[in-house]
Amino acid sequence: MRSTAPAGGSRAAARSAHDVLVARGVHPDRARARVTAGVALAVARALRVDLPPLGLLGGWGPPVDAEVAPAEASPGLVGEVHEMLVGPGSRRAGGVVYTPAPVAEAVVAWALEGRSARHAVVGDPAVGGGAFLVAAAEVLARRGRPRGAVVAEALVGVDIDPLAVAVTEAVLALWCRGAAVPRVVVADALALDPAGWPERPEVVVGNPPFLNQLGRVTARSRATNTALRGRFGAAGAGYVDTAALFLVAGARLVRPGGTLALVLPESFLATRDARPARAEVLAGAILESLWVPDVPVFPGAAVRVCVPVLRRDGPRQRPVRLWRGQPPRLVAEVPTDADALATAPTWSHLLAEGAGVPDVELDGGTRLGEWCEVSADFRQHFYGLAPFVVDDPGGVHEGDRGFPLLVTSGLIDPARCLWGTRTTRHHRRAWSAPRVDLNGLEAGSDLGRWAQARLVPKVVVATQTRVLEAAVDAEGRWLPSTPVVSVVTHPDRLWHAAAALLAPPVTAWALRRWGGAALSSGALKLGAAQVR
Repeated sequence: MRSTAPAGGSRAAARSAHDVLVARGVHPDRARARVTAGVALAVARALRVDLPPLGLLGGWGPPVDAEVAPAEASPGLVGEVHEMLVGPGSRRAGGVVYTPAPVAEAVVAWALEGRSARHAVVGDPAVGGGAFLVAAAEVLARRGRPRGAVVAEALVGVDIDPLAVAVTEAVLALWCRGAAVPRVVVADALALDPAGWPERPEVVVGNPPFLNQLGRVTARSRATNTALRGRFGAAGAGYVDTAALFLVAGARLVRPGGTLALVLPESFLATRDARPARAEVLAGAILESLWVPDVPVFPGAAVRVCVPVLRRDGPRQRPVRLWRGQPPRLVAEVPTDADALATAPTWSHLLAEGAGVPDVELDGGTRLGEWCEVSADFRQHFYGLAPFVVDDPGGVHEGDRGFPLLVTSGLIDPARCLWGTRTTRHHRRAWSAPRVDLNGLEAGSDLGRWAQARLVPKVVVATQTRVLEAAVDAEGRWLPSTPVVSVVTHPDRLWHAAAALLAPPVTAWALRRWGGAALSSGALKLGAAQVR
């Protein structure tokens, strides 16, 4: 089968060839391998490179007979095609996202800053399509190191996916025009001791898989969790995203004096379960820079990311350079004590500093939790409500206590509820006036007692918002949808609680302590403990 590059370009032709193979019954992974191999051979022809025997060219079946437009013939195209063809299911389950070249180049530039091109060894613990190793190779070549020497001596990588390793091997072979054999191996970086690497790197860069442990598809098995706790101790416990463990593994791997820069979910900076990982990496390293793009940088993925740049050893007191935007721009240099940062509950104050959030201190005389009961609900409440939600735009159930209003975070504004005037989403569906059939809920689930406990006068607090947003349910007619937080106190003091939550200094105070745990670095995601 021949796949040519039409007006849509080589990537479109690769996608078409992949889809044809899958339609003929070829397994999607084999189809991806065969198409990527065909693209590698086409790039080699265009660049007039004789590829050595490579794993990519065997093992998965005959390569597709592909053609690549001369203007697109570059080693990086092979990795791009490989990552582009990963199916949505595999992408979600494996936490795989394609890394654009500008992102890899920015991360590598920070990691190699001040490094000697002659002696630097760069490692990637999750090579994917080889984007970071190619970016590092380009920097080292520009500094005068021969291409063959760069691939043979300066680059090492591992990946748990044999196809990813084979693709990276082909990409690097093309990049050095076949002058050296790449040093990339199939291995699990989280289970690999430094001695298991081809060489211990001086610089570690990469984009490890994001595996949110609150997601059903990406949650680790019990056996995997046990193994990770045995290897990483407290850093491997709880619901920590697997990406954070790659940072811990990288900090253990990198040579003394070396640099570590990985792309991580932005939530790493603030979530409770990532705190032991943050503490471990700072036990033997310092934070030199922190990049928070504030915008999605991965095509087709809305995940927010950050890039901490750490140096093993070094002065414990020094400014942290804060970068924002894409392309990155330097916005602040924050004096930081590494030992104090290692014991801090979060790194949110760094995000707030870079965003211009003022530093405020509350008097601490009284906490909300001393005179209020604060509760947050869980996933079982969100999913348990779904079968009993009804839309009531005509007001048929108005005044019926058996059909309380379902209130989501999106319906809460400061001091008011927008139920009935703003459309909201619940359980993947849009609702204009959502109510809950309370009788059905009590008869068809075990959530009746929970619902009655929530149907009391209260303050509801939204989450995933840029400022603290709270509204008063004086009559107890609202049923909060996860992750709304409920604050219950004497009816005469509900507006006192709301006033405290809505005070602007409280938002600034909260952003400096918990900013970054939400979907955006400029938003707050508070649980009951923080509200309390």
